[in-house]
Amino acid sequence: MVSALWAGVLAALAVRFGWGPVGRPVAELGIEPPRATGATGATRVARGSRRAARRTAVRQEPARRGARRRRDLPVRVLVLQVVAMLRAGAAPGAAWAGAAGVAVDQAGVPDGTALGRLLGPANALAVVAATRLALDVGAPLGRVLESVADALVRDAEAAAERDAVIAGPRTTARVIVWLPLAGAGLGWLLGVDTLRVVTSGGVGTVAVVLGSGLLVAGWAWTSRLIASARDRPRGDEVDVQVLLDLLAAALGAGSGVPRALGAVGQAAGGQVGAVLRRAGDALVLGARWDQAWAGAPDALRPVTEALRGAWVDGAGPGEALRAAGQEARRQRSADARTAAGRLGVRLVLPLGCCYLPAFVLVGLVPVLLGLGIDLLGGP
Repeated sequence: MVSALWAGVLAALAVRFGWGPVGRPVAELGIEPPRATGATGATRVARGSRRAARRTAVRQEPARRGARRRRDLPVRVLVLQVVAMLRAGAAPGAAWAGAAGVAVDQAGVPDGTALGRLLGPANALAVVAATRLALDVGAPLGRVLESVADALVRDAEAAAERDAVIAGPRTTARVIVWLPLAGAGLGWLLGVDTLRVVTSGGVGTVAVVLGSGLLVAGWAWTSRLIASARDRPRGDEVDVQVLLDLLAAALGAGSGVPRALGAVGQAAGGQVGAVLRRAGDALVLGARWDQAWAGAPDALRPVTEALRGAWVDGAGPGEALRAAGQEARRQRSADARTAAGRLGVRLVLPLGCCYLPAFVLVGLVPVLLGLGIDLLGGP
């Protein structure tokens, strides 16, 4: 009788507090605890909000996946998708929104900031300039975009070749940075208490401080040499190869040389665009060819050489522009190989002046001092 009473009490407590055998919740045993008979309005609103949020997340997930896929597309693939939609009769706004998810302004020019997140700032600048030029001079937008995409692909290939050529000397520079630390690690493997030598405040401390200074100086020196060897074009200006293609498109649409220079300069913007506009205005006012290009940067020399015959002699500029683009690419490849060879020689200077002395001061001096202390302090 008493045992049955205690069993009933324990069962009631289990249902009241949600206990099961060995402290398990009643819900794990398949027994639902008592629920409130009615939910407040706030609870119902919260549950509805959570369900709406889940439905919204499910609907937005395909858009997120599409955006990620667009970010992974190469520049030529993305531009050719826009070109295909344009040739199918789509408006520029619909083409850019459908292929890249990028909005356009009232003239049909895509947003440079949003496009830069997909293609990179330099590529986006070139594509925006191509769109502006085609709308300005009446050239076929699809053909101009396709030409610029090919130019960007060629420039990316040249940059990859330049990086591949410089990869060997750059790897060598990274290896020699670790020489002093390798010496310190060697001392630790030999069982030398280098930490005691370094923190003693004597010769070991002075050697490590000087060696660390030389190591930092060598790293800065090496980084500057590698950066000068890469020598990539500025990302805030349209590349000269793209400018040559834009000029060919403007001239092919029936524009004269001054009009083409002004239109391309207006589309490109920046310092390069200002130089092109100034040269076009000077030619209209009757200036000679060399006078119109006075003060132009050396980066625009392929443009001036390619268009000289068209303005001075009346020759067709198409072949000259294509030849100038090929020569610019060939010159960049040659410059990359020359810079790589020069970098391999110049890296000897920080190696001999900074890294090797740092290796001696950081890697050898504390080890030798530690061995000497151990020997002198031994029995």
